Amino acid sequence: MQKTITENTKQLNHDEKKKISFYSIGVNLLLSIIKIVGGMISGSAALTADGVHSLSDLAASLSVYVGIIISNKKSDLFPHGLYKVENLVALVSAFAIFFAGYEIAKDVLFGESEPIKNLTVAIVVIGLTVLITFLYSRWEKQKAIELNSPSLLADAEHIKTDFYTALVVLVGVFGQYFGYPIIEKIAVIVVVYFIFHSGFEILKEAIKVLLDASLDIESIERIKAILENETNIKDVISITGRNAGSFKFVQLDLALNTDSLKEAHQLAHTIEDHIKEQMPFVEKVVVHYQ
Repeated sequence: MQKTITENTKQLNHDEKKKISFYSIGVNLLLSIIKIVGGMISGSAALTADGVHSLSDLAASLSVYVGIIISNKKSDLFPHGLYKVENLVALVSAFAIFFAGYEIAKDVLFGESEPIKNLTVAIVVIGLTVLITFLYSRWEKQKAIELNSPSLLADAEHIKTDFYTALVVLVGVFGQYFGYPIIEKIAVIVVVYFIFHSGFEILKEAIKVLLDASLDIESIERIKAILENETNIKDVISITGRNAGSFKFVQLDLALNTDSLKEAHQLAHTIEDHIKEQMPFVEKVVVHYQ
């Protein structure tokens, strides 16, 4: 059973998200250095360009880090919290992913190929890039799901674009080295499709939260199941709610089996506690009763 999210738990959640986003900054910095140096040694213009592109990924990871810090701030101007800053960062990350796909397509489909001086260095660098981006993006995505963090999930997808880019560069290096540059152009079309698809999914989810779309069906069904076990509820009139960053805000309209205002008030608090105990990341439950 999940425990109620206390202020201490929220702080630990925030600290963990901040730590992971800081790791992303380090990963992108490492990838930039590896690619640029490897591109210069091997003579691969595509690898060097990809290293420069990783610098923009570094800037995106910095924005995620700053966004996570801001989302935890308290302000009288924002009584419901600044949690949606994470969704705003996810929205920006989605456009960064679209731009990455555009840049890959532009460079490969319309750029000019140059001869590879050192195939071994190029392959080693690309192999390291594939390994690092694949493992790290999977790990970050898993942590993002655990922490219910939209900005970390977007960052994981953004870093995964580097994995796809590295595969295109690898195909391009081999194709160019063996005299078949058309192979790279075919590969990039497939890769760009996957990049735009993941960017669209992040964009869609971020917009839904920023526009206060309803809670997902799974969460609503789970709340219904919890309420069914409450013997003092006569009727569930409506269940609504919204997401904000990592957290959920729930609003219930219930008919209770009591005519006592004091007892109804106590029941409302009990129902709120039960929902928070059984559902992770519920920040607040507002119960209207009759």
